[in-house]
Amino acid sequence: MQIVNHNNLKKILILICNLILIFAITLSIYSPVAHAQEPYSPNPESSAAPKGLVEVTMTAIGVDTVKNELETRLEFELKGIYKKGPTYPAQDLLMTVNGANIEDSEITFKAGKPMIFPALKFNLVKGKINNYPFDRHIAKVAISIDPLPSIRKKFAPFELNPVPLLFKFNADVPGFDITYKPLEENSSIFIYIDVRITRSLPVKFFALTIIVIMWVLSTMALLLALKVMKSGKLPEIGMLSWTAVMLFAFPAIRNAQPGVPPVGTASDFLSFFWTEIIVVVALVIIGSCWLKRYHPPIE
Repeated sequence: MQIVNHNNLKKILILICNLILIFAITLSIYSPVAHAQEPYSPNPESSAAPKGLVEVTMTAIGVDTVKNELETRLEFELKGIYKKGPTYPAQDLLMTVNGANIEDSEITFKAGKPMIFPALKFNLVKGKINNYPFDRHIAKVAISIDPLPSIRKKFAPFELNPVPLLFKFNADVPGFDITYKPLEENSSIFIYIDVRITRSLPVKFFALTIIVIMWVLSTMALLLALKVMKSGKLPEIGMLSWTAVMLFAFPAIRNAQPGVPPVGTASDFLSFFWTEIIVVVALVIIGSCWLKRYHPPIE
């Protein structure tokens, strides 16, 4: 009957608990600071309620950290004197936005036409992609809307003053935690916010899991190679195959991380580069032992 070694079992449990503790500490250190979604608040200087406003809803639909771009979609709902229909302005409107894909940073919406525009892209002005999976990025968004002079001014008593704005923000991009924070310049007529982007907790956890897997497998290969070298026996050909497969499997495992950038990130320096070197060393040791100790059968 096989006797269970309680000491080894205890060591394994302690190792697992230590790994879980390291994971928890690492994620807590690099977890993003929560930024409350601050709702729109009117400018305290404006005592009278506006005669109308435009409700601007921004939805983040994509993040490309390689190109340093945040892709968003804007939706508009008009109210009061600016409304001819839910999304149809009663007067020509000019929106000024710092979008990366907008010429002259201006978009004109014609009276009686729906306020529709393709996806807007904003540059990520802060953040280093090489810090993956702990990279943090910031995109600055500035939006204002002004009425344009029109020949036909029969709809409402327009004034050529900035349009009051009501801002809402939504984000649901897999793999990212996206929040926003209004800046000091943000007001009831000028939207100026920081959109903050970090990797989601599952992405960080999976990336750390990949790091641990590569270290465990490479360490096992090195220990196996050292044991073969000390034993003085001919290593089995299967050892060479297993180590060689691991050498070419690690790049695929590395690229399996969600949203991982090209080679050169923090996760690569934590595991990929070193574990590849360890596997190469193990493969050389096992191959050298096999070449030195192999003797073909004498016919």
